[in-house]
Amino acid sequence: MRNAATRKSRLASLVAVWLMLASTLVVNVTVAGPATAADTPSNPLQKPGWVLDRHDEFNGRLDNSLWITNYLESRTPEWRSKARYGFRDNALVLRIDDSQPTYYDNNKMKVSSIQTGQRTNLHKNDRYDHPIPTVMKYTAKQGYFEIRAKSNGRSGIHTAFWMIGKQDTWAQRGELDIMEHAGIHGRSRFNYNLFPWSDPNLSNSVHSVGVGFDMTTEMHIYAVEWTPTQLKLYVDNKLTKTINQSLNYPAVFLLGVYENAGWTGEVDPSDRRPKEFVVDYFRAYRKA
Repeated sequence: MRNAATRKSRLASLVAVWLMLASTLVVNVTVAGPATAADTPSNPLQKPGWVLDRHDEFNGRLDNSLWITNYLESRTPEWRSKARYGFRDNALVLRIDDSQPTYYDNNKMKVSSIQTGQRTNLHKNDRYDHPIPTVMKYTAKQGYFEIRAKSNGRSGIHTAFWMIGKQDTWAQRGELDIMEHAGIHGRSRFNYNLFPWSDPNLSNSVHSVGVGFDMTTEMHIYAVEWTPTQLKLYVDNKLTKTINQSLNYPAVFLLGVYENAGWTGEVDPSDRRPKEFVVDYFRAYRKA
């Protein structure tokens, strides 16, 4: 009887240990959960096969030899075209503020943009307010151009990394939207578009690009390789989309955040400002 009792006691102890281990295993599986996505790390400054041409790492200031902080100024009074911006965690933060004036006096669009060149009637010629000096701080014809950024996914808002022809002649007006993200299209999809405007050698090429991450909560890398015959889009260093056309003249580069641009849906009046576009860096390369 004593041996039987001892065996029962040992068996009960083994069962208790097994249940404890099983319980621990279940708890560990439950706590672990699915893996979460993360920012894409910055690329090294040097890129094999390329020579760094210009860059701004946005470490607490703008490179004034590279950027103009008035958006297409000849279309509106100078004070309406000024960008609102600051810096956070060594990144540029372009903002739409409550106190910011609208870009036009009869239109509710607001914009904060920086750009590498400026001239009277640059880009579209549907508005005119005053002449301005031609200032081209940086223009390039072909190369590799890259930003690392976090977008904004709210209705009525879009952010953009884009380029437009320098416009030494009226035909040099092609536009490439390298990354144009509108909140109405969701948090994981953006536009990659080529528009000829008055360039007779180009035709419309419009693409919606889906990505497997949230563009509004994570930093990711968006780039274009501009060759004599192609425009190649890269997302996080992976070739994602190719347009088999190319601008054949130098271009100005722009970074901007826009509210109420007219095609991005209605802004929720309870959606508090500031609205932000965060850019870690801008880098431009030419072939080695």
